[in-house]
Amino acid sequence: MGGVDSVSNIIRFFILLFLQVFIFRQVSLGWGGAEYIFVFIAPLFIALLPLRTPKPLVVIFSFLFGISTDFFYETLGVHAAAATFCGYIRQFVLVILEPRDGYKVKASPDGKDLSLSWWFSYLAYLVVAYTVFYFSMEAFSPVFWKQITIKSLLTAPVSLLLCGILVTFLRPRI
Repeated sequence: MGGVDSVSNIIRFFILLFLQVFIFRQVSLGWGGAEYIFVFIAPLFIALLPLRTPKPLVVIFSFLFGISTDFFYETLGVHAAAATFCGYIRQFVLVILEPRDGYKVKASPDGKDLSLSWWFSYLAYLVVAYTVFYFSMEAFSPVFWKQITIKSLLTAPVSLLLCGILVTFLRPRI
């Protein structure tokens, strides 16, 4: 990662962490005394890392974002686990979505080098992986599969929509 990329990624880290902790933490919707809809933007930070970032660095940056979120949420590693998992599978998602002619050497996942449909698919994979893993770790038992499924099905689209809106502000080239 070059100097400019590093600075922009550090700034993005703190902006997204601030938004997650101080704004989106306040957003939780539900009914019947239970909360089912949350907003997670950690997958956006992971998705916007340069495509050529080495996998170990992606996992480390993902963990740092997740553990920083856990610090403020007091969730004892649940966000760290979900973010680390999301950072780990990112390379597999990139392989699944790789264009026929491959990625350009300096390709960026910001929509400038790749299509909007590619970007949406890429972000959707990461958001769904994050939410399912997060709620699985939160419940920590397959016995609660119904709650995990409901929360994931309701949270993922909301998170994906907000990530899409945020990316237009963080990377206006899309």
